[in-house]
Amino acid sequence: MTTKSEEKTAADKCDGQSISDAIFFDDLDSGIHKRSDDEPSPEFHADIPYLTVYDDVKPFDSTHDVFISGLKINVRVEDTDRVTPTALLAPFAAINPTRYSIHLQHGEFEWTVRKRYSDFLRLHHRLKLFRTSLALPLPTKQHRLTREAIRRRQSSDTLPSLSMKPETFMSDEDFRHRVDTLQTYFDRILCSPIYRCHPELLRFLKVSQFSFVASLGMKGMENFIRKLSGGRKYAVQCFGRKTCCARWLDRYLIVKDTFVAYVRPHDGVIGDVLLMDHKFAATMKEDHVIQIRNSSRTLEVRFHRLRYAYDWEAFMNQLRVTKGADFTQLNRFSSFAPIRSQSRVHWLINGEDYMSTVADAIEGAKEEIFITDWWLSPEIYLKRPAKKGHFWRLDKMLQRKARQGIRVYVLIYKEFSPAIVLASLHTKEVLTENSTNSIRVLRHPDRVTDANSTVFWSHHEKLVVVDQQIAFVGGIDLCFGRWDTSAHPITDPGRVGSSTSGQAANGTSNGTKEPASTDKLEKRYHQDGADLYMHGLLTNKPDEGAIQPTQTVTDRPATRNGTAVAATANGDTASAANATRLWKKLKHSVHVAKPVASPSLTDIEDTTDFLPPPGQDVLMEAALTLEQLFLGKDYASFYVCDFSELDQPYHDLVDRQQVPRVPWQDVGVLCMGAIARDVARHFIQRWNFTKNEKAKNNQRYPLLLPKTYDHIPIDEAMLKKGFKCNTQLLRSVAHWSCGSPETEKSIVNAMVYMIETSQHYLYMESQFFISIAGSNDVTNPIAQKLYDRILKAYHNNETYRVYVTVPLVPTPVPTIVWNFKSISHGDGSLIRRLQHAVGDPYRFIRFFGLRNWAQLNGNLMQSLVYVHSKLVIADDRIVLCGSANINDRSLLGNRDSELALYIEDTEFVKSKMNGVDYQAGRFALSLRQSLMRNHLGGDAALDLSDPVCDHFFNEVWGRIALNNAAIYDQVFCVIPTNHVSNSQEYESMSRSRENCLAEKNPDEALEALLAVKGHLVEFPYDFMAKESFEITIARYKTAGLLPLSVWI
Repeated sequence: MTTKSEEKTAADKCDGQSISDAIFFDDLDSGIHKRSDDEPSPEFHADIPYLTVYDDVKPFDSTHDVFISGLKINVRVEDTDRVTPTALLAPFAAINPTRYSIHLQHGEFEWTVRKRYSDFLRLHHRLKLFRTSLALPLPTKQHRLTREAIRRRQSSDTLPSLSMKPETFMSDEDFRHRVDTLQTYFDRILCSPIYRCHPELLRFLKVSQFSFVASLGMKGMENFIRKLSGGRKYAVQCFGRKTCCARWLDRYLIVKDTFVAYVRPHDGVIGDVLLMDHKFAATMKEDHVIQIRNSSRTLEVRFHRLRYAYDWEAFMNQLRVTKGADFTQLNRFSSFAPIRSQSRVHWLINGEDYMSTVADAIEGAKEEIFITDWWLSPEIYLKRPAKKGHFWRLDKMLQRKARQGIRVYVLIYKEFSPAIVLASLHTKEVLTENSTNSIRVLRHPDRVTDANSTVFWSHHEKLVVVDQQIAFVGGIDLCFGRWDTSAHPITDPGRVGSSTSGQAANGTSNGTKEPASTDKLEKRYHQDGADLYMHGLLTNKPDEGAIQPTQTVTDRPATRNGTAVAATANGDTASAANATRLWKKLKHSVHVAKPVASPSLTDIEDTTDFLPPPGQDVLMEAALTLEQLFLGKDYASFYVCDFSELDQPYHDLVDRQQVPRVPWQDVGVLCMGAIARDVARHFIQRWNFTKNEKAKNNQRYPLLLPKTYDHIPIDEAMLKKGFKCNTQLLRSVAHWSCGSPETEKSIVNAMVYMIETSQHYLYMESQFFISIAGSNDVTNPIAQKLYDRILKAYHNNETYRVYVTVPLVPTPVPTIVWNFKSISHGDGSLIRRLQHAVGDPYRFIRFFGLRNWAQLNGNLMQSLVYVHSKLVIADDRIVLCGSANINDRSLLGNRDSELALYIEDTEFVKSKMNGVDYQAGRFALSLRQSLMRNHLGGDAALDLSDPVCDHFFNEVWGRIALNNAAIYDQVFCVIPTNHVSNSQEYESMSRSRENCLAEKNPDEALEALLAVKGHLVEFPYDFMAKESFEITIARYKTAGLLPLSVWI
């Protein structure tokens, strides 16, 4: 007698269709599927996991169970469209036979199949052949096990007989009897696992592995069709030419609530996915053909019968105006996505909060993770300090989740390597190493097309999506240099050296008065890297813009990757002798050593995912006790030394004992629910487009399916973090970036709307402010809209404020000039235009930057804080946060791809606006106050409730910014500054840098720095204002070949 374990072992050793049958019968014997017709469904049943559509891929002619285990299939058969068998109509019964409707219900899924009686007979015949083949006495152990299983279920698996009587000779009673027979027939075979999983029955019922996955939504419609090849609206290359040969191919078509997909029956792999959008429609053509189209492709499918074609056309067009209406209608701001009511969102300020929350979400992933970034560093630690070894390192986290069966999809920008180094290939290799094929990484764009010039534009959006139910959007890439705290420390020596930060964790000053070293052999680094960077601009010496990691201070710095050369203010080139003298004067105030391996992570790459037990890895323990927050390349000072050698992540670029890091100000948003589904949908559209363009026939990269909006579970832990708001996802995308021939620029549309409709104030943070009204070069409308709104406030005698925070020295070099041109230089700048129109523009709008200072080993030093946020807040009620800067690259839509979240408060609290009681939104108010409090030093006593009143705008915010800027000018002689308006004044300042307070009297300098509050400083509007330091792009090593639009 064969035991069950022996049967299981034998089944596992079989191959082909016999494997499925053997495993199936073993499950039957163990009671997994064993349930008779009259038995009630169990109270508990497990939903089919979403990942089965990728993991359980089988040919459609194989035996496999697509139904929900333990859940009964209810069937009701009735006759419809029957021709009455009278003598007059009898001839028509043969050519127009009765169609029978089979109404099925399987849990929450309901669908109807209409078939002719001949279809039933054909199914019956094939099931009989199948049962007969199973009973053949073949001399193998597998077939013996199969026959024994059949004998055990002989009575319940017997097929009922079907009448062969023609419908022409049937009476009404005969039809009723036939319906009853068919009802009994399907009740029997659907409760028999021998037949329920047979491919012929699945084909008859029009079900597949996609039918009952709750995450994909409704059952929809499915059927075998023939598809005409081709139809995409973006190029898919074949030996250098577009495919020109079309043919009809057998496919399986699936329609769900918001998408249409087809599958290759011979292997079960998804062939393509059409997401419903505003161009979606189904149109009947000749010869049983329906044309299905969206904005990215046209699909022509042929049905076996004309009636089927009409049914499908009607169903898809009905979906277009019902379940798919969110995407097929015209949405606000011309966005692809609708307004989502009562979404859960939460703001995340700076990399510490953002990356920690992302890490928690990734750790809680159950099915899939989507990530796309402009730059992604796999070795970055999302939680710090790294007290658990590699546990929170991004690549180790993703590989750990991949081993758990979670699918990880990563889209990264494939950089134009002659201009910028992001090491995207290294990122791909590290992430996919030992990933058990569960981490897929695609880089894009791959080539330059003749129409799109994709070499100049980048995928700039930053997003993380977990299980299509939690999403992160904002300006923070998961890469080196982005992790930071609200204190913005500029030093991180660990316990190797002593450091005193100018701002403590709460933003208050905690410097202690210590005498600075007077050793002349060790110069104090009081001049930050941005000063050195600006020196290359002002002295027309582009090679002095950065120090390469392989150079010492005595070497001449090499050209920065992708940066440009600047001419002097009057357009003349400075003499070589004068430039050399200026360079020598400046370089002696900075000490940059050769790259050194960070002692914080010596041999860390040889450790496991977790901190080893004490004593087992002395090097690891010693490294972690240093408690450094910025490990290796993460200690970024890109003004001094650009990122390089990214395959050696734990080798410092600069000597952290001498050179300050550049802090990073940024903002992101966590969102949950339907809005997270929209973020996932955007990723899926980009992924599928990239897969079809780059890896169409590579099955390692599957096409992705969006989940339904009807079932969106929310993680309770994440739910506690959120505010309830109305949200909408906005984009800047075009043909080159997502495959749609129409350009979407909903971000700039929303930004214009916020400016035009704002009643009290605007708060902006942006990496760039490049917008010039009336310019032939810069065409985005932001500066003009700000001008119009301020002019309206002036004429209406309104109190209206605009706060704009930008980096004092943006990168690369050409953007510095365009920033000043947009803000305060020249008659086309916003400040100059407002001066002519309203007199004093600073009572309406002011620009600001951020700086910080510290002591390191007794030396005073400072650095600007690089503002990278992309944020607009209006009236404490509306927030726009994403990846789009205020420049043409981000806002025109056909250049960089961008993503942003438009957030409207629905919950309000009492506040003030210009001294009047006001209902402020909880989300916008809390975000604005948190940002302002951080910038002003974290003083809890500051009243930040009213951002419009004169006292706060001028005496608090404005006064602190002016005082801080004056202190930095006095102590460090910083650049840029209002004290330098032309090249002569710059040369004079360079010659007298030793007279700065930090050099002359360190004790007095420290006393002055203790009066600095927070990080806020006034923007230097008048820096080089008396000269026009235009960009001479041709002098750059690589930028000379690039058009002007690349920089703006």
